[in-house]
Amino acid sequence: MITWMQKHKKYLVITIWISTIAFVGAGFVGWGAYKFGAAADAIATVGDTKVTYEEYNRKYARLYDYYNKVLGGTLDQEKAKQMQLDKVALNQLIQEALLLNYAKELGLQVSDKEVADYIANMKVFWKNGKFDTELYKKILAQNRMRPKTFEESIRKELLLQKLAKAFSPVLYPVEFDTIAAALYMGDKIEYKALSTQDINVSVSEAEIENFYKNHKKDYMAPKRFKLSYVTIAPKDANFTQSELEEYYKKHRLKYVDDNGKIISFAKVKERVAKDLALKKSKKEALKAYIAFKKGKLQPEGSITVTQNNALPPKVAQKLAKASQGTAFKPAIQDGKYYIYRLEEVILPKPMELAQVHEKVQRDVTMSKKRKALMQLAKERLENFKGTVTPDYVTREASTKSRYLRMKRSSFYASSFYKPIPKES
Repeated sequence: MITWMQKHKKYLVITIWISTIAFVGAGFVGWGAYKFGAAADAIATVGDTKVTYEEYNRKYARLYDYYNKVLGGTLDQEKAKQMQLDKVALNQLIQEALLLNYAKELGLQVSDKEVADYIANMKVFWKNGKFDTELYKKILAQNRMRPKTFEESIRKELLLQKLAKAFSPVLYPVEFDTIAAALYMGDKIEYKALSTQDINVSVSEAEIENFYKNHKKDYMAPKRFKLSYVTIAPKDANFTQSELEEYYKKHRLKYVDDNGKIISFAKVKERVAKDLALKKSKKEALKAYIAFKKGKLQPEGSITVTQNNALPPKVAQKLAKASQGTAFKPAIQDGKYYIYRLEEVILPKPMELAQVHEKVQRDVTMSKKRKALMQLAKERLENFKGTVTPDYVTREASTKSRYLRMKRSSFYASSFYKPIPKES
């Protein structure tokens, strides 16, 4: 909380403005399942600080309004209960109360003058370029907030701001220089790069079989789904010009070019006819879906797919969570309706060596090359001679080049180096 306040104290004005004005729509609405007592009653007491129902109501209202906007206006009381917004609001108020108690223990205070000066500088209460008392009272009255309550909330905000300032770290020059020295120290290094391309190895069939045996789980077949299906093709129909034009008029936003411009009816007349035929066939497709679901309609064929296979999006999205026997509603594919039913879920299992022989061979070869490369690097290190970097290498420069990405005290099979002492 303190860290948040330190980083966001410049937004305090916005916070106060919201707490004053935004309550017009959300601040004091009856929230159905939440029935609070009188505004002066305390819902909790933390040390010497009381958390009132009025504060709780405002906090809950602000959270509700915020998440309602995030969710596109779809938040309701049921979702709010699932999100436990009531507990979140109470916990936030308790955390603030703990901080307020601590601020008081430290002797921090906010005078009436500080509160008055802060409110006087809030432009939401200005009229003709200066603070207007009548406008101040009017805005608070419109939001069903008493001046005393609002001023007390400002006092708490300012006290929390003072507490945050008290915890702001002060970095002395000697500390800054010490940290900077560690962060920006530079070295010249001597390096030499080695590559697996410099290594030649041979791999026997026995090595491939042994490697496969020990790493079977790395060569798993993907999860697959066996689906049966029936199709409903749209029937040929001689639509009148007016029928086609009427359909086009209602759905013209479907027919746009790459620039988002609507294509004229004359250019998409064929597409309109096909789409209209599909629409006319939808009722028949739904009847076939019910019959297929109940087992009264025999499948035309079956396919075995992974989730990544080209299936209609509506089917692909539901496939992972579907159980055996699930039938999916008609989906348009290849110009007709496809109705799929999940017949079997084939779980992942290790593929046979013959299926992955080439991949296993590559993995064995690379494994042997890495080991040989490490050995070669250790041998070269005995009488090491490499290339010296022209400049001192710093922490920032270490991301710009392959050899500079290595940590100073570490050794890597692909590159190795040693620091060169700085010139005195």
